[in-house]
This record gives sequence, structure tokens and C-alpha cells, in this order.
Amino acid sequence: MELERVVIGLVAALLLPYSIPFVRPRPLLALPLTVLYAAYALAPALLTPAAAVLLPLSAAASWGLWRLARTDAHMQGSTHILISSSVAGTIFAPMGLTAALAGTAAALHAGTQVLTGARDLILDDRTAITVSGLLIATFIGGEVVTHTLHPFYAELKKAEAEEMEPLKGAGTAIGWLERSMTYALTVAGRPEAIVVVVGIKALARFPELQSNQKRFAEYFLIGSMSSIGLALLIAAVIRIVLGEKALG
Repeated sequence: MELERVVIGLVAALLLPYSIPFVRPRPLLALPLTVLYAAYALAPALLTPAAAVLLPLSAAASWGLWRLARTDAHMQGSTHILISSSVAGTIFAPMGLTAALAGTAAALHAGTQVLTGARDLILDDRTAITVSGLLIATFIGGEVVTHTLHPFYAELKKAEAEEMEPLKGAGTAIGWLERSMTYALTVAGRPEAIVVVVGIKALARFPELQSNQKRFAEYFLIGSMSSIGLALLIAAVIRIVLGEKALG
């Protein structure tokens, strides 16, 4: 299973930084994120010659992808909701400080056990494969769906030029939640529960669907099916890699 961990993990390491709007334009964040996640994917063989070759190659590929992403005008937009300064100051910073203090206290109280547990978690192939699959389905899948929908979105905007603009960045956040929930439910062996995700989204869009806006209905169906279908496919592949039935 180590090979599957490396392959899936390196895919996530290369593409993840360019699928997160906040990270994408910042090479000083994107490049270290690629290298760190590639090191995590290669952790069981980090001191081998193969890792010594793959890590620099990952960094070089990450730089090339950053240059390519700068010219792509159709990538996911920033959610703004998740990364505002007020959220960072009032939620993320206290949570980070609390986690750091808790980790320090645990290390001081039972340092050897904590280090052993952390090492076992990092080296566990099933955990690494599952986490990489979640990141691919949630964030990288968003780029696939965004580029698939772009031609239809441009046409839809022409028909809705006089309507109120949607909440900026909400579509990106909804897509992340939709794919992560679909992936998690499928990996857990409960794909039938995805009907709840579909139902919530359809209920929110019911007024537009009811008003006989054929273009919007077609756009909604293409977006939902491609987003959920992609997350299902990635989750099924991960389950097969883990030795489970594709959909439980």
C-alpha cells in the first residue's frame, strides 16, 4: 500500500496549493505546502534515494504550476468567508494557540507516548491515503468542476445580467462542503446518505428551478452531477486502494 500512498499523496501535494484560492497567488506559501505534503506522502521512505529525487522534482513542478496558474482566469474564486481577517483574528488564532498549548502540555506530560503516537499516525498508510483522497475530492475536484462549468456559467451570466449578484465566494465554499461530505460518506461506506447533501442543495435552489429558468436548471444539474460524481469517483478509488468494495 506504500506505492498507492506515494502516488495519491504526490498528486495532492502538487495540485492542492493551486486549488486553494488564498494559497495560489502566494508562491512562498504554495511551494512549502507542496514540499511538506510531498514529504508526508513519502514519510515511510523519506530517507531513501527515491525520496531525494522526488522531493526536488515536486518543488520544481510546483513552481511550474504556479507560473501556469497565474495566467488561468477561470480558477476557483476566493471564498472570503473563510479567510477574512476577522475570522483569522477571532477564531483561527485562538484555536491555533489552544492547540499549541494542549500539544505542549501533552508532550511535557507524556512526551514519549505523544511522539510515538504522532509517528505512527504519520506513517500509517491508510490514514495518508484517506486524507489525500479527501483533499483531492474537496479542493482539487473544485478546479475540475469550475473549469467544466465555465462555458455554461458565461452563458448563464448573459441571461441573468439584471438579477442580483450571488454572495461572493459562496459557490466555492458550497462546492468544498458538498464534495467533502460526499467523499466522507462514501469512504465511510454510506453513499446512500449523499441524498441528504443533494436534497439540501436542491431545496436551496428550488425557487430558481421552479421559475422555469431552463438555463439555470441545466447549469445546476451539470454542476451538481459533475461535483458529486467526481467526489464519488475519488472516494470509490480510495476504497478500492484500501481493500474495500468501491461503494460499500
